[in-house]
Amino acid sequence: MSVSIIAMEATEARTLEMVFPEDTNPLGNAFGGYVLGLMDKTGSYAAARRAKKPVVTVAVGRVEFKVPIRSGDVLELISRVVKVGSTSLTVEVEVYREAFGGGAETRELATHGELVYVAIDEAGRPTPVDD
Repeated sequence: MSVSIIAMEATEARTLEMVFPEDTNPLGNAFGGYVLGLMDKTGSYAAARRAKKPVVTVAVGRVEFKVPIRSGDVLELISRVVKVGSTSLTVEVEVYREAFGGGAETRELATHGELVYVAIDEAGRPTPVDD
């Protein structure tokens, strides 16, 4: 039996984003689709880093919006590969919000979910994930 040791850096991606008024509804809360788009983008970074090749999104699992994300908030998205199949990768994404200039004491988990990606070759066909 062969065991692969993968560094955390190879299975994780992080990014920061600012929420602007155009990303929110009339009440000043971020659109869910905006947050999902950020999750998909950051999740794909982690999946492609682990697969060592391009990936495409094939499924979005349960996503839970725990607290409102407001205009002016800073978001930290943390994506981790939690499962690797023959061609697929499951990525857990956490979205933390904090008030701009509010510091760590305002940081809280706002959204989390799982997304599934498939590694693809040059022709766009599923291809095995490297070990």
